[in-house]
Amino acid sequence: MPQHLPMGIARGADSRMAAQGPRGIYVIALTRNGARSAEVTSKSLGAVALAPKKFAAGLDVEPFDGPVADLIRKLWPLAGGLILVMAAGIAVRSIAPLIKDKYSDPAVVVMDPEGFYAVPILSGHVGGANDLARELHEAMGAIPVITTATDALNKPAIESWALSRGFKLEDRSGVVKVNSAWANDERVAGYIDPALPKDLFRDINSHLCFVTSDLDKALSSGDVVVALSHREIKGGPDLIIRPPMLALGVGCRKDADPKKVEEGVLLALKEGGLSSLAVGMVASVDAKRNEAAIIKLAEKLDVEYATFTADELARYKTPNPSERVKEAVGTPSVCEAAALAAASGGELIMEKRSGGVWTAAAALIDISES
Repeated sequence: MPQHLPMGIARGADSRMAAQGPRGIYVIALTRNGARSAEVTSKSLGAVALAPKKFAAGLDVEPFDGPVADLIRKLWPLAGGLILVMAAGIAVRSIAPLIKDKYSDPAVVVMDPEGFYAVPILSGHVGGANDLARELHEAMGAIPVITTATDALNKPAIESWALSRGFKLEDRSGVVKVNSAWANDERVAGYIDPALPKDLFRDINSHLCFVTSDLDKALSSGDVVVALSHREIKGGPDLIIRPPMLALGVGCRKDADPKKVEEGVLLALKEGGLSSLAVGMVASVDAKRNEAAIIKLAEKLDVEYATFTADELARYKTPNPSERVKEAVGTPSVCEAAALAAASGGELIMEKRSGGVWTAAAALIDISES
């Protein structure tokens, strides 16, 4: 999807904006030397360079008018990364009113006009500012000045590790506890649900004092405990990470109320002891491929919605088949069979639950390659 330059930015005939994705990288300079550095940087990274109109002439950069803070504000929702070629103080004052949280803010790196140093100042881990600074080193020779504690100590950042694998975080406040424990040489223990592959912590195993499928042992072994599980866990771990290991099969009446379906299915998962954050896919029969309630449920869960033909679903043996359902859609099971199909035949761990206008079931997805 091509981007468009915000108001106040000139439109060059060969604008690189179309080459940027929905979350592109923008290099913004304020001085003549900075504009030259921005031009070189943008070509190296495939980014868009911008500089004041009076310094942009003769350079392959987009000119802009007005205060740089206004430009940054306009680009903020478009940017995956901002490289600000200017004094750190100017950069900080410009971005301060825009900062929300590290899970949604773009990466921000400050670089001096000569390109000697690259300093990540926002979203170092999740947003990728630390990695962007390292890219500047590879592309430009700029020295990355990394200040995040875990990186300085050559230790992992738990949120980066989890999110890079498509896992979700149950309680983001626990991220600070885990990273702080690593930074302060405290003991971090790992718990893995018995249904999960035993080596899911393999990339960070050396930074864990103990890894077990016994929650009580984990809680007694570490100052801080990080858990990998698809199940609801009450108390105990400081951080629960949710791998996308549940295939959620859903059926519903035609034109069912999306709110009722969402509330009912999420409650069914909770009552079944399962976390909605561990859902990796929503599935149903092909006849429901355009059903708004199921589509909106998948959007709510931020996962793919897959459908299967009635013949494909009919191949699966399920515990709760229905002749009435077979007469209606051509398969004796929708939710249970769809869960099994989406999980490639994995174990059905939540049998059919019904709420009048909806049905739901869940099966385990094999995530051994995660």
